Amino acid sequence: MTAPSGPPVAAPRLSRADFATMGITFFSLGVTLQVLLIDNGTSATRAFIASAVIFSATSQFAYLAVRDGGGSDLAGIVAAWVVATRFGILAVSLNRRLPKGIGRRVLAALNAFDPNVAIAVQQTSPQAVEREFWRTTAGMMIGWFLGIGVGTFLGNVVGDTSRIGLDAVFPAALLAILGNLLRQRDGFVAGICGALICLVLIPLVPAGLPIILSVFGAAVALLLSRQPVSDTENGSSA
Repeated sequence: MTAPSGPPVAAPRLSRADFATMGITFFSLGVTLQVLLIDNGTSATRAFIASAVIFSATSQFAYLAVRDGGGSDLAGIVAAWVVATRFGILAVSLNRRLPKGIGRRVLAALNAFDPNVAIAVQQTSPQAVEREFWRTTAGMMIGWFLGIGVGTFLGNVVGDTSRIGLDAVFPAALLAILGNLLRQRDGFVAGICGALICLVLIPLVPAGLPIILSVFGAAVALLLSRQPVSDTENGSSA
């Protein structure tokens, strides 16, 4: 006799409130980044073009961190590239879950970021994966482009972004998105293992690599989830 299992956790869908929250989050992130870029001596035009083309705040933050630490432009670019390599891993994880069609998969891969992939991969059908991916992407992009536009015009008017808490908006929203996945056993194990990998490696390896290598936390969770069920759990007796 098998032990009763709890009710299945429904795949999260982006509600109107979630969509608005996503837009506000990326709006705040865009404003924050543009103010930092302009404060660091980048012209308003270059800052806007860079953010519109790169569309990766984490990579740009990595570049700024290296430059603020006295590194060269080349070192900053390499750090930004290393951080951005995680998007390739995200695109691979999304690929097989999407409906067939090379064009739609390539387009999705080019727009694979943490929040939209986190929502999409939890869906139960290819159609739902694609729908929630693009709905999340739309919320991100609307907020992002409005944010970098406003941030470019505001420049130094906003002042110290950490003082008013804008730097905490993005990680808080991402944690909320991943919350549903963390309530599941394999998601919780992957999150804990990934966090431990990052904590151990941050003082030992170049910036960006801890994030990339934390993907092995998912491998640990996958191995544990494939462990055979014990006889006791199956209700069989010796």
